[in-house]
Amino acid sequence: MAETEQPQGYCPSCGQNVATYSVKKEGALEVRCGSCSFPIEVVKAQPPQPLSCIMITDDARTFRTLLAEVLKERGLAEKIITCESGTEFLTLAAERISQKLPIRLAILDILMDNLDGVSTALALRAFEKGLKVTRPTPILFLSGVPSDASLKNIIRDHQPALYLNKGTDATREKLGSRLEQLIGYLAQKEQK
Repeated sequence: MAETEQPQGYCPSCGQNVATYSVKKEGALEVRCGSCSFPIEVVKAQPPQPLSCIMITDDARTFRTLLAEVLKERGLAEKIITCESGTEFLTLAAERISQKLPIRLAILDILMDNLDGVSTALALRAFEKGLKVTRPTPILFLSGVPSDASLKNIIRDHQPALYLNKGTDATREKLGSRLEQLIGYLAQKEQK
């Protein structure tokens, strides 16, 4: 018996070619990544408008700097705030939220010392709830490890949220393209 080959596609979230599957959504067939479930067809959308404020948190200064430079080069943010820890992020985020200054995207490294990205996201959602923020801040989780069931649960529990595998296809050009696609997707979801 011959095996049927599973459909493949490039996932900007995972940063690699992946097995795909299809689901029916809003009357149309949508192709999704088999690893992280990101709808890979949406990558053909127009580049997003610049976000008013993006906060980046990563304990690796080199990657944090690279992300900020790529976001600036691509015109994806008007203001970029970089943080080296979850604690620094929460301090600055609490100040912005209490001053009614929006954070349009939080980019959080999952694996950080002391306060990891997941705990930081949980605290951010608690701040937002306590301060009655009507639109939760979209979160882009970063990790050097491939998506798995645990990561899918983290993303589901912190919506709106996505994942970017920073360990693959992380050249400046490819990272920029992937960020445009993921930020564009989050922006589309926020408009609905």
